[in-house]
Amino acid sequence: MNISIALFIVATTACWSHPDSASSVASDTLIPKDDRHYVISSREVEDLNFNVSIGASLAILPQPLTEYPTPAPMLDIRWRLASVLGLQGYGRIASNLATSIVQAGALYARDIGPATLGVGYSVSFVYGNITYIDGFNTTQERWINQPMICSSWRFDRVTLSARLELEVITSINQKIEDQVVRSDANAITGGSLTLAIEQPFWHDTHVVLGVTFANSSNPYQAWFLYNTFQDRLFSSEFFVGFIL
Repeated sequence: MNISIALFIVATTACWSHPDSASSVASDTLIPKDDRHYVISSREVEDLNFNVSIGASLAILPQPLTEYPTPAPMLDIRWRLASVLGLQGYGRIASNLATSIVQAGALYARDIGPATLGVGYSVSFVYGNITYIDGFNTTQERWINQPMICSSWRFDRVTLSARLELEVITSINQKIEDQVVRSDANAITGGSLTLAIEQPFWHDTHVVLGVTFANSSNPYQAWFLYNTFQDRLFSSEFFVGFIL
């Protein structure tokens, strides 16, 4: 855990904006075309703008369910479609074979000077599969709804963003071979806070660095570990991506 945090801080420092960055944009001016490389930020743009980041995430599974903090890396793709009306689409596709997640949502946001405030809603489908491991033959499918509020702050060419999301599991279906062993629906299981930095990295390449802190009785990456007491468990997920 300490190593992950240290790596995150080092990476953030290494990617800090180049000294000759363009001067900051006036608070009532839309972001210039060259600086609209966002997948987390909800800042308004001049026209329709679509961005995708490709990178990786590293979740630390909750220790109460494991003997020690266990890392779970994933290939991580995030996207954002923005419009001038403040309406935006966003989502994520991530997988490490054992767990895969597809998320899609929409939000409405408005700029207030250098800050942005918004509200949104997303739906995620999670598929878990460890049938390829000897001695295990279990799968799980779940649907998660996530209402959220978000905010972004622009400082020159660096943008900080925060998302606060509620986790509502609307459906879980878990099987061992063909036998259903768990079937739940419509439960508020927790929430999460995501913090992210988006900024230039090298020439026209931009990067996103972030972390998600989750407090959930049913963390999606620990789907194959049973929380029999339904305690709220804390987990963290660090992510980095290069924005195309």
